[in-house]
Amino acid sequence: MPIYLKQMFRFSIALCSFFLLAGTVMADVWDKLHGYEYQDNDVEDYVWKEGKTTIPDYPQDSNLIEVEGPPAYRNYQYLVDEKSIQFGEDYVVRFTVVIRSPAGADNVMYDGLRCSTSEIKNYAYGSTDKKGKKILFPRSGAVWKPIRETGVMGYSKIFAINYICDFDGFPLKRDEIIQNMKYGKGNVDGIYY
Repeated sequence: MPIYLKQMFRFSIALCSFFLLAGTVMADVWDKLHGYEYQDNDVEDYVWKEGKTTIPDYPQDSNLIEVEGPPAYRNYQYLVDEKSIQFGEDYVVRFTVVIRSPAGADNVMYDGLRCSTSEIKNYAYGSTDKKGKKILFPRSGAVWKPIRETGVMGYSKIFAINYICDFDGFPLKRDEIIQNMKYGKGNVDGIYY
């Protein structure tokens, strides 16, 4: 093998080693600058814990925002109580939804939606107490279920995509959710169209 080829080969090996070492050092610096510290079993050690849920008051018509419902139920009104929308520390977005039939009957539920797992949980339902007052009754044994896209209750997928979750599966902030419900989903930078 000619000497110039041996020198080029050695130089190529040295250059590749340099870039590999530089890339590793830069990755470590980047992680430290952004607060990441690699530890074995980081993912396995994380256990999500649901936060405390406080059932809100029964919704008032003046606080309701009309939103899109499932296509098969266009004759129903889907309304969200603006005052009830909460973004929890557990990354659950909680809200009261009113499904109003064409005859004017209301089906009221207080739900929580997890963007990261595409699940919904019904914490309470609307009814009338013994004194005739409309209230939200806590649902016993409520569990997380996959979001639905069919039936009259198929609003959960529409809510997740159009109003509550971002493109990466994270919940938006409360004011962004309200903005989306009132004016349509906007860009990531907060400019709405």
